[in-house]
This record gives sequence, C-alpha cells and structure tokens, in this order.
Amino acid sequence: MKKTLEFEWPILPGSISTARSRCGKARCACKLRSPRLHGIYYRWTGFIEGKRTTKTVSKEVARECLRSIRNYRRLQRDIEKLLRKALANAPWTSRFTSP
Repeated sequence: MKKTLEFEWPILPGSISTARSRCGKARCACKLRSPRLHGIYYRWTGFIEGKRTTKTVSKEVARECLRSIRNYRRLQRDIEKLLRKALANAPWTSRFTSP
C-alpha cells in the first residue's frame, strides 16, 4: 500500500528575525544617550552547506520566507507523525502486519 505525503510548496528551513542597529558615523543619532537606532532590518537565519548563515532581506521577502518556513515546519511535523506510526508497526512489535 503506497501513501503519499502532500505539502505546500515552497518550503524553507530556518527562521526570520528583526533587528535594529547602530552605524559607524560618530555624530549619528544612533550614538546619542537615547539612541534612535537604524532599522528595522529583517534577517533570515539557517544553514547553507552545513554553515549557519544569516541573510538580510526586505520586509516583503521576509513575509515570503515566513510562509515557506511554516510550510517546512508543517512538513516536518507530518514526517514525524509518519515515523511514529512506522515505529509503532515495526517488525519487532506484535502489531506488525506484512504487506
């Protein structure tokens, strides 16, 4: 019996965060006692070729990334459910039924 796994595309691992920052200009408002920081900057963080990577993206791209990240996490949850079922019906259990 073949079962298919359906999921929403596109998928993207990682996470989106926001940040504000100071610049390198000595007289900038971001250096005041009550600083006015630059930003909001949107950042995707994940692994590319085994290395933790952060990319600064636009607000619109961050929204697209969030949708893709949600799709990826939903797919991961579905795979985990399938694996739990597979292990519950493994050959060493009494519930094993041959195909």
